[in-house]
Amino acid sequence: MWLRRLLIGAGLAVTLAACAVVDPVDNRYDTVSRSLAKSRNESIFLNLVRASHDYPLSFVTIANVTPGMTNTTSLALPNFLVGPTFHGTSLPTSQYRDVVFSNSTAGNTTAVSTNFNVSTQETSAFYQGFLKPIDLQTLNYFIRQGYSRELLFWLFTDSFELTLPGVKQTLGYHFNPPDDYGCSRADPKHRCFVDWVHNAAFTGLTVEEKTVQVASSSSKGGANSGGGSSAPKSYSYARFCFNPVLAQQAGADVLPEQLQAATRDLDVQPTALYDSPLTCGGDWTTAAEDDTPQPDILPIQAGPFKIRIIPRSAYGVFEFLGTLMKMQKRHMTPSRFAYIPPTREYATEVPVLETVHDDPNLITVVQALGGECFVHTWFEDGDYCVPEQATTTKRIFGLLAQLIAIQTSANDLSITPIVRITQ
Repeated sequence: MWLRRLLIGAGLAVTLAACAVVDPVDNRYDTVSRSLAKSRNESIFLNLVRASHDYPLSFVTIANVTPGMTNTTSLALPNFLVGPTFHGTSLPTSQYRDVVFSNSTAGNTTAVSTNFNVSTQETSAFYQGFLKPIDLQTLNYFIRQGYSRELLFWLFTDSFELTLPGVKQTLGYHFNPPDDYGCSRADPKHRCFVDWVHNAAFTGLTVEEKTVQVASSSSKGGANSGGGSSAPKSYSYARFCFNPVLAQQAGADVLPEQLQAATRDLDVQPTALYDSPLTCGGDWTTAAEDDTPQPDILPIQAGPFKIRIIPRSAYGVFEFLGTLMKMQKRHMTPSRFAYIPPTREYATEVPVLETVHDDPNLITVVQALGGECFVHTWFEDGDYCVPEQATTTKRIFGLLAQLIAIQTSANDLSITPIVRITQ
C-alpha cells in the first residue's frame, strides 16, 4: 500500500508542477534580434558586392516576424490493482504486477515555428527617397554623431565645382575611376578630388542650422481673408561654415607637411575664412522666409571664389563603395582617358582617411578569409568577408543602415531583408 500512495503523490506533484511551466521570452527575443541584425548586415554587404560587379541593387523587406512555441504535457495515473482478486476470476492486469505504466501515463510534445513575410521594395516611393540627394540637415545628423568629417565628405560628395574670379569656365572635380580621378586640366594648381576632401577636413568645414519663426498671415489679401493672422511658423535653414576648432583637431591628426601642402592648395587662406561671415556661429542671412526647399547643390561663397558641392544620393553611396571594392580587387590603374598631374600620382590610389588612425581604409573586403568575419556573403566569384578588425567598414555599415532609414519612409523600406531563424 505504501508504494501505491507514493506513486499517487508523485503523480499529483508532477501534474501541479507542469501547470506552472511558462515559456521564457528572453532567449527567443535574443535569437530573433540577433538574426535580424545579422540579416541586415548581410543584405547591405550583398548590395555592395553587387555594386562592385555592376549588378543592379536589390532591396526587400520583412513586414513582421512572429515566433511561436507550443508545448503540450499530459500526465495520468498508471493502472494498478485495488483490493484482492476474487477466486476464479482472471487478473485485470498482467500477472505478478500491481502497477502497469502505458503510453498514456505521461507524454510531452513541443512545436516551434517562426513565421515572417518578405516583400520586394521595387516601389516608386522607395526609389524617390533612395535616389534623392543628401541634404545639409542629413549631413549634419551624421557629423553630430561623431562620424569622421573626412569619411562623410568621401561618402556623400559626388563632385566639387569651383568658379575662379574673372574666369567664366567652372572647374569640375569628379571621382569616377578608372577614367576620371577628379583632376582638372584647367585648374592652374592641378588639384584633384582627394585634395578637395582634405581641404574640407583640414579647414574645419561643417554644417550649422538655424531655426527662425515668421509671422504667418492667414490670407494673402484674398476677398474672404478678413485680414487675420495665424500662429507663427518655424523654418529651419542649414548652411556650410568653417569651424576653427574642428580645423585644429583635424590638423593635429596629420603630419605638418600634409597640412602645409593642403594649405598651399587653398585659394583663400584659413585665417581669412575664420574672419569672414562663413565662420560658424556668426550672423548669417537665412533664405527667403517661406517654405521653399533648399537646393540640393550646396554652395559656398568665399570672397570672389564660388564653390559648389554636389551631393550623392543613398544609391550613389552604394555605387561609390562598390567602386572602391572594384579598385581593391582588380588593382585598377588609370585608363588612357584619365588625367593625372605629374605631382599628384596619389590621386589614383584607393582613398584612405588621413584623420582616422585605428583603421584608415574606407572599406576593407577580402575573399577566402579563414578567420572570423564581421559579416559574410557570397557571389558568383566566391565568398566575401569583412574582417572583425575593419572598424571603419563596420562604422560604414551602421551609417548605411541609418542613411537608408532617413532617406526612405518606414513603410517603404525595412533594412532587414533576409531572415535566418536559429532554433
